Amino acid sequence: MRLLLNRMKTVFYTIAAALVLLGILAILDKNNDFSLTQRENVHKFGATYMTMNNPFFEVINETIRATVESNGDILITRDPALDAARQTQQMYDLIDGGVEAIFIAPVDFEKIIPAIKYGREKGIKIILVDTEIYDDSLADCTVVSDNYYAGVLCAEYLLQKKEKGKILIFEHPTTKSSNDRVEGFTDTLKGNENFEIVGRLDDAGQLEIAMPLMIDELKKGTEFDVVFSINDVGALGVMAALKDYGRLEGISVLGVDGAPEAKSMIKEKIMLATSAQYPSEIGQNAVDQLYNMIEGRPVEKKIKVSVHLISEENINEFSTKGWQ
Repeated sequence: MRLLLNRMKTVFYTIAAALVLLGILAILDKNNDFSLTQRENVHKFGATYMTMNNPFFEVINETIRATVESNGDILITRDPALDAARQTQQMYDLIDGGVEAIFIAPVDFEKIIPAIKYGREKGIKIILVDTEIYDDSLADCTVVSDNYYAGVLCAEYLLQKKEKGKILIFEHPTTKSSNDRVEGFTDTLKGNENFEIVGRLDDAGQLEIAMPLMIDELKKGTEFDVVFSINDVGALGVMAALKDYGRLEGISVLGVDGAPEAKSMIKEKIMLATSAQYPSEIGQNAVDQLYNMIEGRPVEKKIKVSVHLISEENINEFSTKGWQ
């Protein structure tokens, strides 16, 4: 009996010692658990673009997401679907949800200001992408295409190709990017009496809005032979309407983006030209500047990404299967 009790005591003490050892090892392991440290130090960012119904913003977002997730951080993307009030609410929700920074392409450059100011009061970093606001001081960084020059390029090419023209402009006047493109286009034509702006239509840069607007102009009998669209999505809507009415031939359509579909239209000699943007470069610049801020490196306050005209003369230099 005594022998049995001694053996039981030995087993008990052995188990107790093992449990103490395991506890010590667990503490040591926790102190050296780098994955746990990563989870505790994770950064959370937000993004809200004009609309995710435009592949251009999908490319920007996925470029940003790739870098964010490769760093073990989180990107929360919201789609305002061209609703300025919804985007404003998304901004407040992201800020109150604890994000450190927000990438934003404003639906309306004026209506978004209160939300941006609220974010700055909370110490949120604001990175504008694709389109600016008129007060640059409210953003920590702005990354856009050279939108004014995009309009200039289209107008200069039009002047090379035509001696005169009656022009319809499809625009999105609540965004600064659209206004800059239109301004570049009209400034370049200013003083040339052979070219006349016969109408300016707000299609919000959307195919499903541009198409019925174009149909209305055709029904009204508006005389025009040139269309300048502030983006390729709108230009595709215009061309769809023109095709339905048998009016594609003889109408020169110009856009901005360099979207794969637009490049295909240029290759088929249906569309005249597009000023190509580089959405991957915009997204990469934006996310790189954010990490510069976080890690205390110098930050470029404003970056303008170059644009290039794509036309029948150089279309073979560009792939029609994706963005440049």
